[in-house]
Amino acid sequence: MLSHKTSLITAGTLMVGVTPLLGSPPLSASEAQSTNPISRMARIINPQLTELEQRIDALNDRVRSMAPFSPKPVREELGWRAMQAQGGDKPTLTLDLGEVYPLSDIYVIPALPPFGETRRLFPLKLTLDTARSADFADARKVYSTPANTNESQDGYPLRVNTRDLDARYVRLTVDTGYSRGDYSISMISELMVLSGGQPVSLTATATATGSMNSGFDWSPKYAIDGQSPLGIWQSGPWNTSRGQLIKLANSSDVVTWQFDLGQSEPLDRATLFPYELPEIGGTSALPSIIKVAVSDTPEPAEDSFVSCTGGETFSPSTLPLRGKTGRYVTISGSLFPLTLGRDNIMAVSEIEIWSLGRNLVSGSTPKVLVNGNPASPSPELTDGRANGHEIIPVGDWLRQIHERQGIEEELASLIPKRNNLVSEAEINATWGASVAIGLTFLIPVAIFERRRLVSRKQIDQLRRRIASDLHDDIGSNLGSISLIARSAKKDLERIHDPDTLAEDLAEMETIARESSLAMRDIVWLLERNQDSIGDFVERMRSTADRLLREMEFEMTCKSNRTALKLTLEAKRHLFLFYKEALHNILKHSKAHNVRVNIFDDRDSLIMEVTDDGIGLPVDEAGKAAAVKKLTARAAVLEGRFDVESAPGQGTRLRLEVKRANLIATKAAA
Repeated sequence: MLSHKTSLITAGTLMVGVTPLLGSPPLSASEAQSTNPISRMARIINPQLTELEQRIDALNDRVRSMAPFSPKPVREELGWRAMQAQGGDKPTLTLDLGEVYPLSDIYVIPALPPFGETRRLFPLKLTLDTARSADFADARKVYSTPANTNESQDGYPLRVNTRDLDARYVRLTVDTGYSRGDYSISMISELMVLSGGQPVSLTATATATGSMNSGFDWSPKYAIDGQSPLGIWQSGPWNTSRGQLIKLANSSDVVTWQFDLGQSEPLDRATLFPYELPEIGGTSALPSIIKVAVSDTPEPAEDSFVSCTGGETFSPSTLPLRGKTGRYVTISGSLFPLTLGRDNIMAVSEIEIWSLGRNLVSGSTPKVLVNGNPASPSPELTDGRANGHEIIPVGDWLRQIHERQGIEEELASLIPKRNNLVSEAEINATWGASVAIGLTFLIPVAIFERRRLVSRKQIDQLRRRIASDLHDDIGSNLGSISLIARSAKKDLERIHDPDTLAEDLAEMETIARESSLAMRDIVWLLERNQDSIGDFVERMRSTADRLLREMEFEMTCKSNRTALKLTLEAKRHLFLFYKEALHNILKHSKAHNVRVNIFDDRDSLIMEVTDDGIGLPVDEAGKAAAVKKLTARAAVLEGRFDVESAPGQGTRLRLEVKRANLIATKAAA
């Protein structure tokens, strides 16, 4: 186990107190103007502007789904730097891929501007040749900078599609560099050669002529190590996986990760992804010294290690294994590059080991040792995510960055054109609106009169419906009270049946109370301040408490649109549907428990009334009876009404109505 001086922490430990900056997604070109009535009118009268904004929105959507382009500093191993004396031979960089591959793409990635320079010094003109033989006797030119043009200095990679051309050797020739006195110089960060989407250049050997080498900064081998200002080949939404971070006490501590492949495999390369530390200024790091050994036993020979350097870097470090065969892969890291307080940091975000186009350790968990002592393993080291983003194939990553360049160039040309069209269209719309406003002063009386007549007609219709309700509910109840009173009078005259008289008077009391409650319901239906879905649900609850006093009653409302306003017509028919459903339960069900659910289903509002009674009576056809009124109410609401009822198994009444048929403002639905 780890000693008390050494500990291992996960990504979440360092994130305490760090709040991600979350913002709303950017508005589209059309949405940005949607609140301006003049802008809306401008788009109606100018279809070309609408089409242009739709194109801009589509391009922005594509850009947001692509790998980001955000060049980052590369502190060491910057790439290859070429120098040519006046009249001297042109500098060349030649890659030997080890065998013949069908090449799909070649990417030339620019380096960052060197200290004291404002330009990237990417070759102004260059040529790319491929060949099957080392002397390039069968060379085929696959790219040459067009005449009268210079290569871009914006940092995007140059892509050359080689269309599966078979080759073993790739040569880059600098035709024109930047004049510096008696010499011209140029530099690139990476020459990435792909075959079937796999970076075969990472396991190649590089030679050059006209190199201007410099320690750990510039050398042909640094042009094929996978490290470039473009960073890590990853994309997609953010996630919580960050890798493994270990705190060490001593500068001599060594961390080892060992993978058991299960059987001996020929290996191409091992790649380690740096661990980003936004908590201490956005630094990203790997162990300063990285070694990899391939063996058939867990204890590799010391001379079998292949090494490279890491340190503070924003790019993966790749160790070419070039066909080494073994079952065990042992990776060791030493010389921590960073400190956090009193702790020394050793961290890796992801480890990949490739063989014939496959990552053999994807999803596996390595054994972790610190100075030979077991430490806690981390499954995040091989989960395909680095620093919170998905790792994608190198070919897809470079292609997305290259396509992003074309999209952003198109956006840069379309946005000024859109702005000009907006200005012209808004001027025209303003004149049109002024004319329209002037015309409205000529017909205000007609518009007012029409609205008055329509409103009066609606009020008359509402009055007729209210009169019908009063006649049906209150008139019927008062008629019953009259009949019962006449019967009670006769019983009083006879005085021979006091029990019957008591029953008549009790029934009169009940009907009178029901008439009063019905009157309250009608008054509530007309109340303007109680016409939201939430108010309706509260009325349903109080009505059920009144009618279902002898039963257990439960109501739940899971709608998230309770603040929306119901039309008077919808409010009336919904409430009468609900009351009729409760009356059916009282008349027919003999239930003990009743449950009412209100909830949303996409663009509809659902009302379900369920009881555990004996079920509804059925007609001669075997269908549930006593639901004609419910069916009629559902039809008025243009809703769907379903009945599930079986003898002894209770009844479920389900009403589904489009929210647009209920809500006063259709847009809110």
